[in-house]
Amino acid sequence: MLGAATRRELLVTGARAGAGGAAAALLGAGPAYAASTTPAPVSEAARLERLLSVELLMLFCYTNVLGTSLLTPHAETVLTPLRAHEEAHIRALRTRMAVLGGREPEPPASVVAADRDLARRGVKGRLGQLQGSHDALHLLLALERVVVGVYFVALIKLPDPQLITLSAEIMAADAQHQAIIGELLYSGNAQNAVPSGLVQGVQ
Repeated sequence: MLGAATRRELLVTGARAGAGGAAAALLGAGPAYAASTTPAPVSEAARLERLLSVELLMLFCYTNVLGTSLLTPHAETVLTPLRAHEEAHIRALRTRMAVLGGREPEPPASVVAADRDLARRGVKGRLGQLQGSHDALHLLLALERVVVGVYFVALIKLPDPQLITLSAEIMAADAQHQAIIGELLYSGNAQNAVPSGLVQGVQ
């Protein structure tokens, strides 16, 4: 029967042998192993697909909210041009997507699908549960912040000057949307309507 010291020696020896074998296996794998563990770079087309996807969700939400009787007449008048801006953003992104040859994402097929996307992006509020103008404005404001955040992250990583310029322009427009919706929610209170001078959205 093995003594305690002998058992410990065997365990230590076995552990060292196992670690040595694993290290040898990794070293033997060389570049192939490194390639398998390093994330593949994200293409410009893939990044553009992400931007277009969130813009399609934004447009769907504007269209859905404006198609109901939830909003006050004043809020509806103010928000209608913002929907037109989102349509222009999508056209511009689609034009760039055609140049890059990427896969164009589909817009939400229903309110249920849009609500799932909102939940996935961490947006509070659901289109199917809005109770009035206040709820609708809060949802649109929360999503605009997410959209700005998506562009903020993209601008750090995009190498193409034309796409950087386009993204910066769209991001600036969506930041203006945030301020406009904030003013609708907190009329006359600039501190609440525009709580920060920095434009970076929610990542």
